[in-house]
Amino acid sequence: MHAGSSGYWQSWVSSCGLDPAEIKTKRVRKQKTDREDARLMLKLLLENRFPRIWVPSPENRDLRQLLWHRHRLVQMRTRIMNQLQAVAMNEGYRWKKKLFSQQGRALLEKLSLAPWASRRRKELLELLDQLDPKIAS
Repeated sequence: MHAGSSGYWQSWVSSCGLDPAEIKTKRVRKQKTDREDARLMLKLLLENRFPRIWVPSPENRDLRQLLWHRHRLVQMRTRIMNQLQAVAMNEGYRWKKKLFSQQGRALLEKLSLAPWASRRRKELLELLDQLDPKIAS
């Protein structure tokens, strides 16, 4: 074997669901060679001590996807809320969190804005109304 084959071993080890980092900790000598790696892997296999990589179950992967999706929805809502804050600040109002109370929203909706800003406010509020129930559920 030549020196360039270490990538092959690493990919083979990973594809078998084995943890290369864990194998490295079992190495006695600090000198790394493909031959020594092969001997160590064989020894660990024969002794049934070959470390395995944890693979999440389908249910766990699905739950992670759901959490990631909710996280992205929360990020979208935050960006929308920041843009609504900017609309209010452009009109001289600095309401911070109060902007998203019932009273603050009523004041935001009553603001007299230029046509484009009014359209922007309307669309941002519609998006916010769509996202809130999705995040809450």
